[in-house]
Amino acid sequence: MTIQRHYTLPNCNLKLEGLAPGDDTDPMAPMTVVLNSECAFPGVSETLSGGREFLNSLIKTVGDYAQSMLSGVPYPLAGEASDSYPVTLRPSEHHRHHLVAMVTDADGSTTHKTLELNSVQLFDLMEAIDQLLADTQTLPDMVLQLSPLHRRHARPAEPASKRVFPATAGLSALAASAALLFMVPVPEFEPQRTNEGRSLSELVEEETANLAESAATPRGDSSDIDATDDAMVEGNNEDLVGGTVSEREGAANEPVDPVAAGIALGRLSSAPAIRDTGTLNDLETDLEMILEDNLAEDLTFDEALVYRVAVSETGDILGYKYENEAALENADSTPLPDLTFIPLESEDASDEPIAQFLVTFEPDGDVIANPLEDDDEE
Repeated sequence: MTIQRHYTLPNCNLKLEGLAPGDDTDPMAPMTVVLNSECAFPGVSETLSGGREFLNSLIKTVGDYAQSMLSGVPYPLAGEASDSYPVTLRPSEHHRHHLVAMVTDADGSTTHKTLELNSVQLFDLMEAIDQLLADTQTLPDMVLQLSPLHRRHARPAEPASKRVFPATAGLSALAASAALLFMVPVPEFEPQRTNEGRSLSELVEEETANLAESAATPRGDSSDIDATDDAMVEGNNEDLVGGTVSEREGAANEPVDPVAAGIALGRLSSAPAIRDTGTLNDLETDLEMILEDNLAEDLTFDEALVYRVAVSETGDILGYKYENEAALENADSTPLPDLTFIPLESEDASDEPIAQFLVTFEPDGDVIANPLEDDDEE
């Protein structure tokens, strides 16, 4: 039975057509064979299409490209589309990305098609692929193969000359010190006999008197010594713990870049939604208040900025995503990068109830948050 799967987002549409085994009348039968896959972007006349090999290359290329953007380490991507790599992605100027695919026309000839994507379109393409991989009813055997980057591709943070200089300077200083010490003459000491002229009996009597005096001197209670040692150890422990806490509290959170915030929002698609009206109203009021308080006084944008924002029950901002082009270009003018908190354990975050809001930053400084319904969140 021929079935179709659609993964539609505001700026990207991914459509699959394939076959499902078993009973033809079963609407829940999973798609196991891909006949054709098509990737289209609203406002762009050209579309990219192909079979299973095209789909596998698209998923692999987009995943490697996103991994390179997140890590900051250039990933070894194919420069030109070929039979081995039908799809390639290359960065361009002004935050643009060239998506190149080798497709086969109706007459059997092979051509290269190039689509120029902006960052919003690229993010929606990444989210469409994430939804496809999370759909258990479509190609259950398909998984995203992720592997760590070989360290030969990671460029050192400092050039070799700067990394070798400290060791060279240390060896030079050690050699110079050794040469100077070699020139210093060895000191001469003349032995002195302090007991010269004293008889053996006098020495024995003096030593006996010293032993008797030390035995008669009280040494004090051992419990006082133990208590003093315990107090010293306890004081040192308090200093260590206090230093750790202050160091931990003084650490500043790094701003969350837009790519990481968009991926974090996509991971929360399976999180349970907050439906209590009173809770949603409180979160809406708190969100507007904290965003307005942290918004800069001198605003540099002339058009409304629209974002989709995910908020936890405690009011933490867990992720955000652009909804218009102006929001992409003016992300640093909003407090969202500084206020977004991405948990270290993403699996725990996906189990926490969240609420999604459509947040609009007006050029006059007003912030409006509207809760998204279930239909709007799809």
